[in-house]
Amino acid sequence: MSAKNAVGLLNDFSKGLGQQLFYWGRDVVHPRGNLLCEFGFEKYKRQGVSGSSCYKTSFNGDIIELHSFCVGRYSQNTPSLLYTRQDCQCWVYKDDQPPPPGQYDPDLVNKSSIEKLEVASRSFLEWWLEYELWIADHTHPNYRTKCYTSYKQFGSSKTWLNPQDGLSWLQKYMDSPDTLIRSKHWKKNKNPNALKSRKPNAFRY
Repeated sequence: MSAKNAVGLLNDFSKGLGQQLFYWGRDVVHPRGNLLCEFGFEKYKRQGVSGSSCYKTSFNGDIIELHSFCVGRYSQNTPSLLYTRQDCQCWVYKDDQPPPPGQYDPDLVNKSSIEKLEVASRSFLEWWLEYELWIADHTHPNYRTKCYTSYKQFGSSKTWLNPQDGLSWLQKYMDSPDTLIRSKHWKKNKNPNALKSRKPNAFRY
């Protein structure tokens, strides 16, 4: 069942994902080394694709792929998610393999099904929250706050919630979206350790 104000919540999710792209970029150049690779991603270059390298890993039988142009979770069993940085928007992608970054077959991009997009967004978020749990456990407590401060320098129009509030909002989007308010009205969760209290799935290396 689609959550109330689903389109607005999906827009908030997309804005948060756009901010997260910057975080992943900072993770690649972390002083300790490339955190995406440390987590278990394979780094590779796609032939004929400009821009940064691709990062790919498996998650519950699906593919997670990150690139500076787009990110997504690609599945045979649930709707696949594709987020494109150019559009700052999420789509349902009708394939279980990642597209070449910047080259999206319009026949595979579903722009109409809100319910499928909700499923796809939470499917991707399942991995996203697990990764942020790992970041919290393996970096300095102020690391994400520093990433956020750096991102804010690009202008307030792109800035989403701060790391603590953002994770609380995303957790509620995952668990109980029917009672979730828009992120612009979000106040700090009374339980700032909500993400850390979750029992994580086994990390995949």
